[in-house]
Amino acid sequence: MKNDLRLSDAGKYILRVHYTDTQAEVKRQIKTYRLLFQDEISVKKGEELKLDVQLSNAYKVVHWTKRGTERKEDWNKSHGVRSDRMTIRDGNLIINNFTATDAGTYEVLDTEGEILIMVTVTESKDKINYFNDDIQQHSK
Repeated sequence: MKNDLRLSDAGKYILRVHYTDTQAEVKRQIKTYRLLFQDEISVKKGEELKLDVQLSNAYKVVHWTKRGTERKEDWNKSHGVRSDRMTIRDGNLIINNFTATDAGTYEVLDTEGEILIMVTVTESKDKINYFNDDIQQHSK
């Protein structure tokens, strides 16, 4: 049993079992399992969003908006990134200057369209700054 899973372990696994039944016949059973990583992160507006997507079996990255109604391809193995605010560096998809429209769910898909990694990204609100700004406004 493997205890130290890594993102690069995501993908399809096939288990082939050969066994002898009660009538001494050799039987074969094949089971397919998919290992999916799911995470949630929060990013402040204007900061860099870094998503680990460069798996050997990753084919593309799609982005679902916060409402989940629009799907847009941000990167694929053949054509690279789809925006001038995006780059690939050290196996990560980097989105510069995070905005509210970058929030949503990012899916790393294999060549069969199966999800390897799913990351839900929200815009972080700095409550302390809002609170401090509120105090300053009321004390004037």
